[in-house]
Amino acid sequence: MSFIVVNIGCIECGVSSNIVGVFETEERANEVACICQREYGWREGGQNSFDVFDMPEIGKIHGDYTECKETP
Repeated sequence: MSFIVVNIGCIECGVSSNIVGVFETEERANEVACICQREYGWREGGQNSFDVFDMPEIGKIHGDYTECKETP
């Protein structure tokens, strides 16, 4: 399993969101998220939140989004 660190920008301030990186361990992903929060918590004139998510299987749509259809 992999873990992805995502920078969730501020929609109200127009701060962009971005993928920070993909890591093999949740511990390392959390370390990176913590460092980023400390260094980049305020960026582009707005708040940023750095969150860790489990990396899903490639090509599989999460069950919360069943309305999304894959194109043939």
